[in-house]
Amino acid sequence: MNRATIKKLYREAIVQVFGCNDAELDERLLASVNKDIHLGDKSPGQWSPGSILEIYCENGIPNATDYFNPAWHGFPGKASYNCDKWETIDGVVNLMLEAMGKDERYYHEPYNAAVINIYKS
Repeated sequence: MNRATIKKLYREAIVQVFGCNDAELDERLLASVNKDIHLGDKSPGQWSPGSILEIYCENGIPNATDYFNPAWHGFPGKASYNCDKWETIDGVVNLMLEAMGKDERYYHEPYNAAVINIYKS
């Protein structure tokens, strides 16, 4: 599978999962998916050059280690964990690959609180 295709699929899945389908409200996320997703061996940080993709989560893409509890702000509801959403992102990408007739599967792995790497299963 072409790495540029994997990059495109992750961009689309990140916007689908973390976006709200409003261009104005998603402006920061949209800018970030275009700027902060790099091919692993060509990424500026070189945190994991053996990864397929290196995704920087400092400018708009939520990282995989954070969570939000509505109770912190006096609201009811369950806590939301970004790791669950990243599992969904992997699922969306792999579902799109399956629809394309491709057998490859990919998964995320947090490098630290600001970097997520994508690997082939």
